[in-house]
Amino acid sequence: MPPLNDTVAAIATRLLSLDPGPLAELRRMEPGGAGTPAFWRLAAEQDLPQAKTDAWMRIVRIMAILSDKGAPGTRKPLHDWKRPLGAALADGGDREWTPPPGDDPSPVLSEARVIRFLALPPEERGTALERMARALASRRQPGHGLDCVDIAKLLLFGDAPGPIQKLARDFYNRLDGAKRRADTQKEGTA
Repeated sequence: MPPLNDTVAAIATRLLSLDPGPLAELRRMEPGGAGTPAFWRLAAEQDLPQAKTDAWMRIVRIMAILSDKGAPGTRKPLHDWKRPLGAALADGGDREWTPPPGDDPSPVLSEARVIRFLALPPEERGTALERMARALASRRQPGHGLDCVDIAKLLLFGDAPGPIQKLARDFYNRLDGAKRRADTQKEGTA
């Protein structure tokens, strides 16, 4: 199997070329179930390890949920290695996100929800991450990508502290950075 970054990037690219029907089937696919033809084609193309099929089903499902809707050729790439998942949970994928001057930033996903996710045991993160992805997808502007490798690492390496720590660090860096900018703007107008 190629490196994880290459595999995730290839899956994201393949999702761009899928017709809306198969992409919708991936969004509805139940991890641990029979899968869909589109998933099994991806699994064969990327030589996904059979021992991790359920995790890969969930990864692909979450990526499909987050993918832009519409016809192939009209969608923008989902995977953007420069935009951490944690930051996207704070800003909705909007690089220009700033709260109004004087206001505390209100993240797209509430801080309380992120804290609950961080406290979950690894085996419960898949379902919670999928719910967070649905919430993010409902607020994310089309064409605003995120690092899908973060999703894969959370689900494939759940026992390792690195992926969950990275999510927390990226979320709070983005949230606190927005708060500092709002405070600076507030001081500038005072």
